Amino acid sequence: MKQKIKYKRPFIGSLVLFLVLGVAISLRAQTVQARKPNGEANGDRPESRIYFPSPGKDWETIDPAKVGWDSAKLKAALRYAGERNSSGVVVLYQGRIIAENYWTPKSSFRYRSTQHGVDVNQRNLEDVASVQKSVAAVLLGVAVQKQLVQLDDPVHLHLKHGWSRASHEQESAITLRHLITMTTGLNDRLEFKLQPGKEWRYNTNAYSRIVNVLEAASKLKRNELTKLWLTEPVGMVESAWVVRPFAKDDPKSNRHGFATSARELAKFGLLIQARGNWDGRQVLSEQNYFREMLRSSQEQNPSYGYLWWLNGQSHTIKAGRRKRGPINKFAPLDMVSGLGALGRKVYVIPSWNLVVTRLGDNPGQDFDAEFWKRLASAAPPTLKR
Repeated sequence: MKQKIKYKRPFIGSLVLFLVLGVAISLRAQTVQARKPNGEANGDRPESRIYFPSPGKDWETIDPAKVGWDSAKLKAALRYAGERNSSGVVVLYQGRIIAENYWTPKSSFRYRSTQHGVDVNQRNLEDVASVQKSVAAVLLGVAVQKQLVQLDDPVHLHLKHGWSRASHEQESAITLRHLITMTTGLNDRLEFKLQPGKEWRYNTNAYSRIVNVLEAASKLKRNELTKLWLTEPVGMVESAWVVRPFAKDDPKSNRHGFATSARELAKFGLLIQARGNWDGRQVLSEQNYFREMLRSSQEQNPSYGYLWWLNGQSHTIKAGRRKRGPINKFAPLDMVSGLGALGRKVYVIPSWNLVVTRLGDNPGQDFDAEFWKRLASAAPPTLKR
């Protein structure tokens, strides 16, 4: 008959003590991890792996080969961008620069009219055209979190009646949500065409009233509120709204552009990659708004969120044409983009921990597809599965 073994209490006590010590050591390690220096964000969320450049310090770079990228193919992708009238391209992986290049393109008059000097490194500051819409979307989100506005506010609540050419009754039905989803029912001259929410129509003139709303709600000028809410917290110290003299009489444009550099635009993309967080500071803390901003905002054009373009949807409408499938079949399906005339772009790809910006003159209609075909070929195999 086998004798039952009885463990003595000292052994149990030692075991409990060992487990308690193990938990304490683990918690201590997590605390140390949460205090990581050098611009690393804290915690276990996706943004915890992101490096944020510090003011007054060099932006950290990393050898692309060390993080699995094919250096030669990455250089080839940027070389292609340079051949297609780019003035600057920046590629960030988890916040660090893995590729960056600048060129002097053979510029058109239109391109020269969008230049607004240079930054401290003598790199172009350019009006990023409709990429500014994505900037405005973030500013609107900050206004929502500050309870200055609500998305279902009628526009006239902030701008008074007469901001459009619609009748009093027609104008009363147009909300801020209609402005940011391009469903106002107005034409380029802000004349009433159909009931709001019934049709998606890209309308820059109508959209531009958003920043006017923010000025009215905050009682601050656009550059003042943008500095307080976005550019200063993120370190976009040379980015600002500028007046466009060429747009004075163009109903398809608006009088203000947002001028920035390829690097500072990359900081903006990094903020989006980190879900509105910047090095521990929640610049856009309204997470419901953030999620909605990067989702289909209406059924007519599922590739459009709140002034952001969304890849990987069933179809898209661009330049009045409907196209089946994603915006760019060579890019990751979760890519979100701010897109502007002359090929100004900020791409954010959360699944790849990647931010890419491109400034310059018109690169041609096939640039997006060809550039991403090359960029994707340089990515680590694990990302392409």
